[in-house]
Amino acid sequence: MNAESPFAGEPSDSREAIMRATYCALDQYGYAGLSIQRIADEADLSKSTFYHHYDNKQDLLTSFVDFILTEFKRIFSLTAGDDPVENLLTYVGLILDPETVGDVAEMSPTADVLGTYVELRAQAIQNESIRQKFTEIDQAFEEQLAAIIRDGIERGDFRDVDPEGTATFVLTLIAGHTFRRSTREDDPTEAVRAEFEAYVQESLLSEDA
Repeated sequence: MNAESPFAGEPSDSREAIMRATYCALDQYGYAGLSIQRIADEADLSKSTFYHHYDNKQDLLTSFVDFILTEFKRIFSLTAGDDPVENLLTYVGLILDPETVGDVAEMSPTADVLGTYVELRAQAIQNESIRQKFTEIDQAFEEQLAAIIRDGIERGDFRDVDPEGTATFVLTLIAGHTFRRSTREDDPTEAVRAEFEAYVQESLLSEDA
């Protein structure tokens, strides 16, 4: 790749090479400057190889959103344990401030993805297929987070809250932070993280936890 890649190791196949190249091209040129040729150049692949996997740029971008979700799930699986409380903090931390979660910065480009994510998600305002894909992604995140909360309730660590409603609230908070952090000069992460941890202590943890 021409741009410095945040991914460790070599891609397993041409499809993964294209996904990594898409990330680098978005980071370097932004959505407006994204083109099939630039992605092909980043991946050191021919345009014919690109079209073997994807019909057009829109097809590529919807697949790229899936790629980012899969990458997040992979990193969470490497950092999660048996404690629902720690899993909740880790899960939120991977989105809120991934650089503070273990060795995430060495395992994944997750720490650099905020601006790219926000720019791509903005296209969903006018693009029906991208809006549908982000709806699916949001539902997947909510289901996974609700499962963590449900596990904590069953183990007596969390109060008997509504897992789905709580997951929706937490992810809406994070989505707002993601937008603000990537579109302003200062970084509000520390204050948001502190308030989220206070919320967990005061509103989620059971009296016996």
